[in-house]
Amino acid sequence: MKRADILTSRLVLLVGLVVLMLAATVQVWADATVQPTDTLTVLNELRAENELLQQRSRFTTGGLAMILIIAAMLVFLVINNRWNHRLEIKNRQLERERNVVVAQNKQLAIERDRAEAALKAKTAFMQSMTHEIRTPLNGISGFTQVLTMPDIDLPQAEKQKLSTNIQENIRLLTNILDDLLLISDLEGHWQLPTAEQTSATGIITQAVETVMPQKPATVTFDLPYKKVDDLLITTYPHMVQTILVKLLDNAVKFTKAGSITINFNNENGMVRFSVSDTGPGIPADKKDVIFERFSKLDSFIQGTGLGLFIARMSAERIGGQLTLDTSYSGGAKFDLFIPINPQQKS
Repeated sequence: MKRADILTSRLVLLVGLVVLMLAATVQVWADATVQPTDTLTVLNELRAENELLQQRSRFTTGGLAMILIIAAMLVFLVINNRWNHRLEIKNRQLERERNVVVAQNKQLAIERDRAEAALKAKTAFMQSMTHEIRTPLNGISGFTQVLTMPDIDLPQAEKQKLSTNIQENIRLLTNILDDLLLISDLEGHWQLPTAEQTSATGIITQAVETVMPQKPATVTFDLPYKKVDDLLITTYPHMVQTILVKLLDNAVKFTKAGSITINFNNENGMVRFSVSDTGPGIPADKKDVIFERFSKLDSFIQGTGLGLFIARMSAERIGGQLTLDTSYSGGAKFDLFIPINPQQKS
C-alpha cells in the first residue's frame, strides 16, 4: 500500500513536471509568437524618435550657424565702419593738406609771376632809361664838341642855336632824373608836406610858365578863366603843379598846331582842372593803358613813357583822381579832380 502510494505520488509529481514543462513550452511559443510584433513597434518608435532628434539636431545646427553668421556680419560691419571712419578722417586730412599745397602752389605761382613781371619791368626800365639818358648826353656831347672846335668859326646865330640845343638836352636829362626821384618817393613811404591854401589860377600860371619854352610857335595856350573866377583851395601846390606840367608836356609833345586849353571849375567840393588839346587824340580803348609805366602810343616820339604814370600816381597820392575824357573828340582831354579841403595824408 505504501509502495502504491509512493508510485502514485511519484507519478503525480512526474505528471506535474510534464504539465509544467508543457506549460513552459506553450509560454515560450506564445512569447515567441508575440515578440516580433512588439519589436517592430519599438523599432518604428525608435526610428521616429531618431528622425525627430535628427530634425531637431539639424534645426539647432542651422540656427547656430545662422547666429554665428549674423554675429560675424555684425562684427564685420562694426570693424568696417571703424575703418571707414578712420579712412574718412585720413581723407579729410589729406584733402586739407592738398588744399594747403594747392594754395601754396598758387601763391608761389603768383609770386613767380610777380617776380617775372618785376624782372621784365626792370629790364624794360633799364633799356628805356639807357636809351633816354644816352640821347640827351650824346646831344650835349656833340654840340659841345662843335662849339669848342678851334678850327671852326661859327656865326653867332649858329652858336646860339647850338647853345639852345645843349640847354634843351640838359633839360631833358634833368627831367628824366627828376622823374626817377619822384617815382622813388611816390612808391616809397614819402610823407606829404603840410597842405596849404593857394589859388587855382596861381597853380595854373606857374605850370604854364614852366612849359611855355617848349611850346611850338604854331600852338597857343587858351586860358578861358578870369581873375574874378579864382578859387582858393587847401592842397599841395607843388604836387598839383607837377601834375599839370606833366599834362601840358604831353599836350605840347603831340600838338603840332592849334591850341591847348587849361581851365578849372568847382564841382561839389572838388576842383576840376582840365587840360585839352587839338592833337591826334587818344583811342578810348587806351584810356587806362596810357597811365601805365613806360606806356607810349607812339614809339617814335621822344619820352620815357613816365609822364602820365607819374601824374596819375601823384593825383592819387594827394587824394585826387586823374582821368581821360573819352567823350572829347577834338583831341585829348584830361580831367584832374582834387578836394578843395583835403584831409592831411601821410
